[in-house]
Formats: sequence, C-alpha cells, structure tokens
Amino acid sequence: MSHEIKPTPSPEQYILVALIDICRGLKVNLPLELDKEVQKNVLRDVLSSAISFAEKQESMQIISDELFTCVRDGCTLQDQMELIEKQSPDVINAKTLAAAYLLKLVNKERNLH
Repeated sequence: MSHEIKPTPSPEQYILVALIDICRGLKVNLPLELDKEVQKNVLRDVLSSAISFAEKQESMQIISDELFTCVRDGCTLQDQMELIEKQSPDVINAKTLAAAYLLKLVNKERNLH
C-alpha cells in the first residue's frame, strides 16, 4: 500500500477553501497567524471574479462595493464570516464559484490537478 505525501496547502489555498466552507455555512476555525495582506489579496481576487458570476445586477453592485471596501480598507475571512450571514444566495453563490475557480487555478499552478 503506497502512502502519498500530500504537500502542505499554501496560504492562498487555505484561504480559498476556508471561504468556500464559510459560504456553505460551515464554522471555520481560523489560525491566528493567517497573514492579513495575503487574505486581502486573495479575497480581492475572489471578489473581482465573483462580479461576473453574479446573476443579478443588484448582486454585482453589492460585490463591487465590497471589493472597493476591501481594496481601500482591507478585508479578512473573519469579515466574510460576518458579511455572508446577511447576504443573498446569489452573492454567496458568486463568491463560492469564484473561490472554486481560483482554487482550481492555484492547484493547477502547483500541479495538483
């Protein structure tokens, strides 16, 4: 029986998976050492991608406003936990799709198909 050694997830992968879990309504325990700048960069990428996944104009505007705030003031997974509780299914779905798409790209970059 062969035991494959799995590489440690990058901070970007961890953030994307955590965001998908948060969007699914799961409780995520965030490590204290999670770099706020990395979180901001990953969440900025997710939000900018999520705009195109939203189906409703109102959802696109909400995500766009959130992206603006993220770029200006910063954003974290903790912020997402609080925001997602109040957001529409279309906004949550758009974020989930964007995070999954970006995770696929990161995994491909790391040769983890």
